[in-house]
Amino acid sequence: MANVQEMKAQNAAKALRLFTILLLVVGVVAVALTVFDMVSGSKLLTLFDKAPAAAEATEATEATEAAAETAATAAQTTDTNFGGMGVARVMLLASGVLLIIGAVVHLVKGNYRVFQATCIAAIIFTLFPLIFFAVNIGAHLFALIFALVALAIIVLAFLAMKWRWQVYIKEMTGEVKKLTWLSVKELVKATAVVLVFVLAFAVLIYVLDLIFYTPVKALLTESGTAATEQPAEEQTGDETAPAGENGTENNG
Repeated sequence: MANVQEMKAQNAAKALRLFTILLLVVGVVAVALTVFDMVSGSKLLTLFDKAPAAAEATEATEATEAAAETAATAAQTTDTNFGGMGVARVMLLASGVLLIIGAVVHLVKGNYRVFQATCIAAIIFTLFPLIFFAVNIGAHLFALIFALVALAIIVLAFLAMKWRWQVYIKEMTGEVKKLTWLSVKELVKATAVVLVFVLAFAVLIYVLDLIFYTPVKALLTESGTAATEQPAEEQTGDETAPAGENGTENNG
């Protein structure tokens, strides 16, 4: 029996090491593709796209040709999905970096907790890029590659944590069985106590609001009126001064 358990542990360790290496490779590929696409101005996404018809450009004037070129470059570089392309690439880049860090730490130092945390974070970061690039496969054919990379990250991360999740679920179910649940009377009593405290604090806050509302409002209104009256007096004083000067000059 002990030998069987040791064999299972060794096989699990080998499978985990294999998945860690695969995740490291996929992380490097995701980072390389994303960085190149961001630096090159979406050349990968527009690699297999259909170019606009050349006949219209030849028949148009120089002004229309320049406008067509600017429109084509804007269509390639700008995002027509409300910033979704930039967010998807940044999140895919972040998931690739997390996988590289976690895989290196696990392979070098054998720290599985860091690797598990990076896998969970990578799965979370990869959900939106997977959906975004899968939706945009019809518009950009190279988006299929990004979608496959995101899908590989999610699947490999889940497989790498599969045996750990099984152990975690068994431990959690074992701890849940040890819990002692309240009876119906105790539950009703505890609920009534909580409701009484909530209502008491609500009444206390309401009374304090009634007490302090009037003086605070009066103080604020007085300070507001004083601040508005001072500029008005200054303006009237400035306006009457030139009139008085002009009057004295005319009288003279």
